[in-house]
This record gives sequence, C-alpha cells and structure tokens, in this order.
Amino acid sequence: MPTFVPVTLVSTNVTQDLKKAALEQRVPVELLDFDIFSYETYFKETTDEEWQRLRENNLLSQTTEIEVRSPHFMLRQEYQIHIRLEKPHPYLNLNFSIATDKTKSKVIAIIDPSSKIPLKKGIQEWIKEAITRKMLRHGLLIGLYDQDLDREINRLIIKLQKEGPLTFLYRLPIGEFFIPIPPINDKIILHYKETNKTNSLIEGVSPGDLILEYILPKYGRDGRACTGEHIAVPDPSTKYENYIVIDPETVRSEQDEESIRFFATVSGFVERKQGIIFISQELQIESASLKKTGSIETGLDKDVSLKINKKVSNEDAVGMGVNIDVLKLDVSGTVGSNSKIQACEVNIGSQTHKKSQINVTEIANIHLHRGNLKAKEANITILEAGKVEADIIRIQKMVGGEVIAREIHIDTLYSNARVTALESITIQNIEGDGNDLVIDPHAIESYHDQMTELEITIRDKTSRMQTESKDFLSRKLAYKEKTGRIKEIQERVLIKQKRGELPLKADLVRLQQYKAEVESLQVLSEKLKELENNIQSLQEKLESLYAADLHARITHYGVYNGHTRILFIDPKTHQEYTISPEGKVTHVRLKKEDDEKKFHLES
Repeated sequence: MPTFVPVTLVSTNVTQDLKKAALEQRVPVELLDFDIFSYETYFKETTDEEWQRLRENNLLSQTTEIEVRSPHFMLRQEYQIHIRLEKPHPYLNLNFSIATDKTKSKVIAIIDPSSKIPLKKGIQEWIKEAITRKMLRHGLLIGLYDQDLDREINRLIIKLQKEGPLTFLYRLPIGEFFIPIPPINDKIILHYKETNKTNSLIEGVSPGDLILEYILPKYGRDGRACTGEHIAVPDPSTKYENYIVIDPETVRSEQDEESIRFFATVSGFVERKQGIIFISQELQIESASLKKTGSIETGLDKDVSLKINKKVSNEDAVGMGVNIDVLKLDVSGTVGSNSKIQACEVNIGSQTHKKSQINVTEIANIHLHRGNLKAKEANITILEAGKVEADIIRIQKMVGGEVIAREIHIDTLYSNARVTALESITIQNIEGDGNDLVIDPHAIESYHDQMTELEITIRDKTSRMQTESKDFLSRKLAYKEKTGRIKEIQERVLIKQKRGELPLKADLVRLQQYKAEVESLQVLSEKLKELENNIQSLQEKLESLYAADLHARITHYGVYNGHTRILFIDPKTHQEYTISPEGKVTHVRLKKEDDEKKFHLES
C-alpha cells in the first residue's frame, strides 16, 4: 500500500488538484479520493472588478435569469477538500456513472444493478456524498441545480425497500441548470398537402380551409451549463419571409405571435404562379397518366374544372388506371382502360375504353362510348357495346350495348342492343336485328329500392298491427268480464254517497283502475286505427308503383321487321309480356282489361 500524506486545500478544479497531489507524492491518481468540507459560489459580470459571494444556493436571490443566461455572466466555485487515499465504504458499494445531455445543462446518475446499497441509517447521505464527489471530478458545479437530489435518492431507497435490489440500470435525475432554448427558424407548412395526403396531382380545398402557414422566426435563449459555462444559442434563420405573396381575392391571412396562417376564401386548388399563391378553379393539362400526373382527385365539393387537351391522337388523354374526381371534366381525347372518373359534369370529345368507369352526378356528354357510365343525364353520339345507367339517356347511334333509364331517346338503333326503361323508349329508326326493348321498373335502382322499402314497411307494420290487435281484443274481453262486478261497485259507492258515508277505499281504487283501463283501451284503439290507415296509404302508394308498366310506352317512328323483341315485365308479379311487332307500329303499351294485361298497338 503506497504512502500518502493527506492534503487539505481550497480548490477551484478538483480533478486538477487530485492530479497535482498524486504527482507531487508519486501516487497513482486512481488511488486518491477526497472529502468536501465546504464550498462557496461566486459570480460577476465581465465588467465587474470583484466577484460576489452567493449567500444562498439560489442564484436568482441575488441576480436575475436574464443575467445568468447572458454571455457576460461569470460563475465559479471554491471547494475546501481533504485529499486522501481511496478507501472502500464499509457498507455502500455504489457503481455508477455521471451523464449529461449534449449541452451539459442536465445531469443524471446511471446506477449499475451490481451496486450494493444497504438499507441502513445514513444511506441517503452516503449516496449523496458519492454522487457529489463524482460530479466534482467531472467539473460540474454543485448545490445550484440539484435541489431535488435528496428527493430522488429517497425515491430510489423506497424502490429498493419495495422491490429489492436493482435488476436493471437505474437513471437517477440529479438536476438541470438553465437549459438553452433553441431558436425557431422560419418555415412554411403546406397544410393543404398534409390534410389530403394523396397521390393526386392537385389537392382540393374548401372555403375556410387552412392551406398554408408561415412560422415566424423566434429568437431562442442562451443557457448555462452545469459546469458553469455559458451556452450560446444561434440567431434564427429567415429563408422564407418574402416567399408568400397571396391573391387577396382567393386567400386571406391571419397573424399572431407564432405564425401567419393563410385560408382559402373559395373552393378549388392551391396554385403558385409568378410568385403569387391563389386558389385556382381550372386546371389545363395535355394528358393524365400514372407516370406523369398520377390521379387527380379533389372531390365534387371543390369547385375544380379539369380540361385535358390531348394533341397526339394515338395516345390516351386519360391514361390507363388513372382516377379523376373533380367537379367538371372536359376531355378532348380518349379515356383509357381501368380509368375511373367521377364528376358533376363530363364532356368527352373522343371515346371511352370498354374497361373505363365513369360516374356523373349531373350531365355526361360523350362522343363514342364503350365503357361503363352512370349519370343523371347522358348524351351520347355513338354507343358501341358500352353500358349506360341514367335518368334520361339520349343516343344518336347505338350498336350493341345496354342502356337503363327512366326515359330513353335513340335516333338510330342497330343490332344486338338491350334498351330498358321505366317510363318510355323513343326510337326514330331501327336498322338491325336482335334488339330487346324492355319496360322493367325493377331495373331502375331507385324505383326498385322504393318498392322494396314499401313492401318491407307494409309487412312490418302489418305484423305489428296483428300483434297489437290480439292484445287489444284480449284486454277488451277481460274488460267485458269485469263489467258486472264494476257495476256492483259503482252502485255500492253511490248508495254510500247518498247516505253521507265514505265509500270503501278498495272500491275507489278498483273504480280508478277501471277508468284507467277504459282510457288505455281507447288510446290503443285509436293507435290501431291510425296504423291501419297508414298501412292502407302505403299500400295505395305501392299499388301505384306496381302499375308503372301500364303507364310506360315504347315509340318507334320506323317500321318493325319482326326481329325486335318488346318485353314488358310486371313489377308486382314479374310476369313477362312479349311481342315482336311487324310493320308500322308507332306506339306499344300495355292495357288492363278484365284484370288481364294485354298489348295495345297504335300506328
């Protein structure tokens, strides 16, 4: 064991003084340890000549936070220590390390589970002394920011009491000094992109939507490390302060201390041209493809019109697999396979692929249609093996395919087409064979749903009425059986009243129950009558829907050749009535004669 003469001195750097003592007495520094007798804290501004002694462990009692964070503030400590040879503690073996954050403004002790921490009297002070000594070895100040150290050590001891020795690394917070507050650099947040998060070429916005936000630059605050050193914080960067210029007609702004927020005042999509940000409502492109533009989906609630003007005729204007969802769409070229279009209004100047799907809430105008179309109103120049469902359909030339609508108008019908209507089919000329002209109310989705809903409602209400009628009859029968007994009670009460005597309480209760039963039966009777009337009204409405085929008409202004099949389907019984006219038959309809439906032909 080497010999070492203990040294007591005042130190401002414990680590250096330990090395110095070890060097002077030719002892390895690893074998030295020290005790702290006392310490003092001093501070001053760089312009001050003398240091001031801190009378308490709270800097803010003699200075301010602004001064402490200032680069002109200086801080140091002096420690009276007793350097000696290291010797193991008789009870405590605390294996731990000191860790700080990047700025050294936060300090923690990381305790290894191999530590032996006896639950003896004085253990809290022993742990604190061990931590304090290691803090000084790391050049950290003491007593200024570790006010919660006693509480954290006590929390560790309670954990040991409850759970036993440590099994994992334990992080014991020591304290934090004046943590630096980083600056906020200016930036732009594109809220309209974050809200939509789609692969669409453009993102639709509605009035009032937050579309952009400019985060204002904000200065941070310098800090003070647990070593006493000043922590400098850089100034914020300002890259975008002149980037946003808005069109006041379509965008408005609001500002507070944090940011400037920009809101749409009209629906459309966000666009920036010549440095000005505005809400545009019309987009013009040459073509839409998954590779170049991706899908274009803004929704029908955004007032966005899309015009696609394809100049190369051998390429699709709307490419394969592209989804388009806008308010209005104008396409001068073709619509490719597996494309999906949804709009309020659609105009297609060329043709649609047989595997395209188009849904239009209002009017669709298509030159050559081969795909699938649903619309409120469809106007088609040539329909070639495609399918159309709408309320009203107008077709100039139809070659094959299928159309379903309330009302259908065709100029020239060629071969192998199926034309299904609810109210009327009007054809100027038929030039082919194998066509089916069908009146089928159930083929119209809205009409079918209406009939189905009425049938279900009538069935449910009828079942309910039957149940309640049984209950009513049962209660009414029980009431009749009580009638004789009730009359006896009424007479007995009347006699007592004439004599000036009080009726029996039990008789009065029975009469009250009888009255309540009569009122309840009256209410139930009225409800049954109301339910019966309601069922009758619904039944009349359903019967009027069942008569739809009698009000429908097929009109042809040409001459039938006997190869066009006309089919009327009874919406109630689903019975089919078929005829293949020949010659001049302008109107075909069904008429009911003696409960039997027959064709009525008019020339």
